[in-house]
Amino acid sequence: MAFPIASSPDDLIRYNGTGRAYVADVGGSSYRDLGDLETFAITLNVSTDKMYSHRNAARSLILERESSREATLTFGLREQDNENLKMALLGDSLSTADQTAGHQDLTSTAVVSNSFVSLGKVDVFTTKLTHGTVTGTDFVIGEEVEGGTSGATGDVAWFVADSYVELVNVSGTFVAGETITGATGSGTAVLSGVSVNEDVVVVDAASPTTRYVNGTNYDLDVDYGLLRHLTGLTTPVFVAFDYPAVESKYFHALAASSVQKKLVFVTDGADSGPRQRITVYKARIILNGDLQGLGDGASILSCTGTVIADTTQPSGQEYFKIETFYG
Repeated sequence: MAFPIASSPDDLIRYNGTGRAYVADVGGSSYRDLGDLETFAITLNVSTDKMYSHRNAARSLILERESSREATLTFGLREQDNENLKMALLGDSLSTADQTAGHQDLTSTAVVSNSFVSLGKVDVFTTKLTHGTVTGTDFVIGEEVEGGTSGATGDVAWFVADSYVELVNVSGTFVAGETITGATGSGTAVLSGVSVNEDVVVVDAASPTTRYVNGTNYDLDVDYGLLRHLTGLTTPVFVAFDYPAVESKYFHALAASSVQKKLVFVTDGADSGPRQRITVYKARIILNGDLQGLGDGASILSCTGTVIADTTQPSGQEYFKIETFYG
């Protein structure tokens, strides 16, 4: 008589697809989301010592005893926020170095041929106002101009007569068609165009006669405020620009001897199979791969955690717990 082969219930077959991981201080109950993960896995390794018989050439195994056991977890961090980086790279505490919005007037800056020098700010820019003939006294470097309609103001860092002014310390938003007036000589002109430029004003002196040309005399990494002397500059040059408010955090990598965390991984309830929660009470976390700066595709921080005993847990329950939820 043939008996049917029993099959596993579908709801017990786990499809490993999605889930979330949370991290807390060891013993803590306040968790931070690790964000989207590339992988999450726990690997068990049990080592044994084996004794073989010496009575014959077959050397049969007569005794095997467990010598050690360990568990490691691996996960790939896709989201590289400050806390994830600090954990993976054994960083010290986060420090703040925020850039508040401001400007730099024409300031002496030493340059080196074919080398970049730092301007000390990031995301630098200037504002250019194009205009026609100036009525009255022409604009001068250092004076403030004001928009008659917008009420915007800015300081002249460079100008070309009856053509345009380049401004720093801009407050408000100038608009085409309005009349600007200089505070020093009371000259006026009608704006035909307004542009915010990814550039700085680079001139030959505090009271300049020459405006150097971006792409010919110098080039610029505006994102990080780096200026390179190409040709024709006489050091020092004088540089003016605006810069916005930028939030900045930093830490020093490899400053901590180890990072120990509590980790909780939960499977997504919509996945096939039983819903599970894995709680690792204490793991020593390290980066086990590259901190990739360049390359194709997503940059993944591959992390390894060694599961170690949390002696605050009851005996026999010091490592990790797996819970399965039904219904």
